[in-house]
Amino acid sequence: MTTLESVKATGNREAVWSRWMPFLTRAVFIRSAVAALVIGAALTLTNQSGAVFGANTFDIIPLFMVFVTPFVVVTISQATAIRRAFLDAKKQRLPTERSRFLATALANGIPERALSVGLVVGSVNTAIILIETILRTGGLAAAPVAMIGQVYVLPILFGVLSQTVSYRRAILQMARQQD
Repeated sequence: MTTLESVKATGNREAVWSRWMPFLTRAVFIRSAVAALVIGAALTLTNQSGAVFGANTFDIIPLFMVFVTPFVVVTISQATAIRRAFLDAKKQRLPTERSRFLATALANGIPERALSVGLVVGSVNTAIILIETILRTGGLAAAPVAMIGQVYVLPILFGVLSQTVSYRRAILQMARQQD
């Protein structure tokens, strides 16, 4: 069953969760997992190159976070974009022609939604980093400022990219279904 068909089948349920479930498909999770593996590997090579190529040990919590964070961000972003595309299609607001990537993002409020997701995910990650730093060193003097910046900026960027790609894919899929 396609996303559009599964949304039509669920109708107008009261629970918020049930409104989002049809958009969390197996394909969304697979794309999220692939993105998380690629992004996590790249960030591990960047942030922990001494452990990858040298004698340093891996910092386990940051290692875990560089894989989990992209998975969460990309999953939320895809579901959000597909839902937005469905709602636009329901209101007959489907684009008549394929627009440029940036135009798609800006015309559909994607940066604002990506900013919201990025701020929430960044705040959670910052709390984890700071707690881990305090437990490891006894204070905040050794807090990794660059990593804290990264946990806000990257989820926003990946959110914009993921939402835009997913919105465009969903619109094309719905346009094919209508033909």
